[in-house]
Parts: sequence; structure tokens; C-alpha cells
Amino acid sequence: MTNLAIDSSRRSANRSPRGSTIIEMIVLHATVGSAKSALDWLTSPASKVSTHYLIDNAGKVYQLVADDQVAWHAGRSSWHGVTKVNECSLGIELENANDGRDPYPAVQLEQCRLLCLDKIARYHIARGDVVRHLDIATPRGRKTDPAAFPWPAFADALYPHLSSPDAHYRVLNRATAGATIRDYPRTNARIRGVLEAGADWYGEPIAGQLVSVTGFGSSATWIRNLDQRVVWGGLLEKVRG
Repeated sequence: MTNLAIDSSRRSANRSPRGSTIIEMIVLHATVGSAKSALDWLTSPASKVSTHYLIDNAGKVYQLVADDQVAWHAGRSSWHGVTKVNECSLGIELENANDGRDPYPAVQLEQCRLLCLDKIARYHIARGDVVRHLDIATPRGRKTDPAAFPWPAFADALYPHLSSPDAHYRVLNRATAGATIRDYPRTNARIRGVLEAGADWYGEPIAGQLVSVTGFGSSATWIRNLDQRVVWGGLLEKVRG
């Protein structure tokens, strides 16, 4: 396995205090130019933009902003109701032309994988909160980076434990509005995502967490996956396990 080495010799002044806000997202970007020009731009006070990490085509990783500081990378953005994405995320820039034809070298992908794995373990970041800039930019379509990145296979591979579930459920077809993914088993808990009808969910019931939801006429326990996210079991049917 390639070792993860980080060069912290270049630092950006374009940052602000994170305060008590926890890190719960990773956002991947593309530089739309060379790593050298990106380093100069992201560390220039005149640009008013920055990122936490930049990975060049040779796999060298630069840290421009410390994790405990906010980097200015997301711009106008939102993710499941969160509009201050900078404050709760880490930004990772990848050297790439972002034209859909410039490949991401294997060494660059490997360093990005190792960096993401380190941050996921350190900050307990959920699968659904590892995203691309194009996923969160508002209005939708405003950004296209990182274009042609091998997604979602890259992000799925960061969570191999999710492919080996103890039990397999599927969202009931009658749940036409989808089932909400939440942080903890409460109907007022923060929504992290939506499972559409027919989608799969892997996990186990949470003992003692019986809940009734108005309009469904039944009670069920919450189903928690190995990533610690929950979905109300009244919207799920067990497939196996």
C-alpha cells in the first residue's frame, strides 16, 4: 500500500475559525489547471478561495488549511438542508483539467483514497457525506467538478463494510416519497438523505426503538446500518438475513 505523506509547507491565509462545528463531510474538487497554478491561486489572499488538501498528478498531497480551520472551497452550496457546507466539511482538490477527458492517474486516486480513509476514520464521516463539488453546488449545474472522476465506485470502496450487511431490507413500494436517512432514531432527527421506493438498505433493528409514524397505521423499530445512520423500519421490508 502506498504511504500517505503530506506536505504542509504551503499554507493559505484564506481560512476562518471552525469553532465548535464538527467535520462531517468531504468534498472532492478538480483544479481545472495545473497543480502549480492551483497552489498559487489557493494560497493568494487576493483569490479568497482555498482548500484543505490538494493532490497533484504525481500523488503528492499538500495541506493548505488545517482541519480545524474552515477552508473556502464550497462556494454557494447545499447538502440535505445544510447551506454552510464550508463550516462542516473538508475540501480536497485534485489536479485535473476537468474537461471529462483528462484521466486521474492511479497514484493520485490511491493518495486520495488513503486521505479520505484517514478522515473518515478520524471524523466518523458517513458514506452519504462524501460528495463531489457538482453534487452540492447551487444552483444545480453550476459546477461540474471533478469531471469524469470514477464515481460512485471510488466512494463505495471507502466503505467496504457496507457491502457485507447482516441483514438486507428494501424500501416498500408504497413509500413513494422515499424513506429518510437520519442521524439517530427520532422523527425530528436531521435528515441525511432519502431512499427512494425500491432502494436497498443494509442493517439491523435497534432494540427498544419502536416508533409509530402518523399516516402509516403501524409501528416498527428503526433499522441502523454499520455507518450508524437509521431509517424507520415501517418503510422497509426484509429481503434476507
